[in-house]
Amino acid sequence: MPLLLIASSVHATFIVAPHTAGRDADLSGNTVASPEDAGSAQYVNPAGVVGAPSSQTMLALAAMNFTARYTDDSRGYRSTSSETPLLLNFWYGLGEWNGWHMGVGTYGSVGTAFDFASDPSNGQTSPYVGKLMVLNLGFNMGRAITDDLRFGFQITPRYGKQSLETPTPAGDVDFDIDGFGIVGSLGLVYDVSDTLSLGLTYQSTGLVDMDGDGTVGGQRENVEHDLHTPQNVTAGAAYQWSDKTRVMAQLKWTDYNDFERGDVEFENTAALNQPFIADTKNRIRWGLGLEHEVVPDSWLRVSFSYESWMIEDSSLRPYLFDNRDLMLMAGYEIRYETLSLGFIGGYADLSERSVTASQNPVTPGNYGGNTDIMAGVRITWHR
Repeated sequence: MPLLLIASSVHATFIVAPHTAGRDADLSGNTVASPEDAGSAQYVNPAGVVGAPSSQTMLALAAMNFTARYTDDSRGYRSTSSETPLLLNFWYGLGEWNGWHMGVGTYGSVGTAFDFASDPSNGQTSPYVGKLMVLNLGFNMGRAITDDLRFGFQITPRYGKQSLETPTPAGDVDFDIDGFGIVGSLGLVYDVSDTLSLGLTYQSTGLVDMDGDGTVGGQRENVEHDLHTPQNVTAGAAYQWSDKTRVMAQLKWTDYNDFERGDVEFENTAALNQPFIADTKNRIRWGLGLEHEVVPDSWLRVSFSYESWMIEDSSLRPYLFDNRDLMLMAGYEIRYETLSLGFIGGYADLSERSVTASQNPVTPGNYGGNTDIMAGVRITWHR
């Protein structure tokens, strides 16, 4: 799964992750209308900095086990890739100054990849390896426009790193590139009443300019990739069902066509120049979350979210593919005066996709994966 392209791991449509490793992980990212924790403020809705997150410090770590499978029966190819990406999150609230609330945080993932073996028996001397990581450093600012309306924005410098190995008609390709970029987002939270809040967020198209060395057919190459990450819009509501129970729902539209704007270019082998992902479909992720205070200062959270695949059959590759994603998450958090301890658990149920040679003459076959299992822990200091 790519987990956070943001950072990215590439799993299902987790090429753009729905959450970090904060409270928003317990709630599958369904916190746009209740961004009351550091993770939600830095990744889901920057308006959340106007509130508790501006005085919080959070450190969170989560691991995910992901096993992918690719088979091509027409040439007897069958391989499995097993990876364990890590989600890393840190947030430091900078407090309030002259009506503005501020905070800074990092979020991303490491260790994510597809890694399918070579097949010398069929003349395939290269494996299929695809790795993509984008780490973000977000600066949040926000303020209360009225008693009921909060506004926030985030400016996010980012660092990206990409590796690829694959056979091609021009020879085996192998490159390792990196670079820097930026993205931004805007958010609103409106308290309609004491029991109902609405949230809205827009994240811009992001950019990471990467370049570095590689080889094509054993010959040295310079490779460049202007990675465009997709803009998205998220809207949702949070309803206080009772004194102890709150329900959240949201929709997130992602413009995956933005990926098609970023080309991978080879200095000496122009025939290999192509978009990072050639054919995509824009998608809506939808989800629900439930938060219940079991006893004072102790919360149980359960949630789900769903999004269909976004890469068309014609552009699936063993080093980059996605599947339908149904995510189920849960979490438990306990607060001890100035310290909170949270535990994260969940999994994603992935479908399998079968692609014929007429649909995809380059890499037909079956693309699938086992259930992703996630577990993590976080510590939040309330200053």
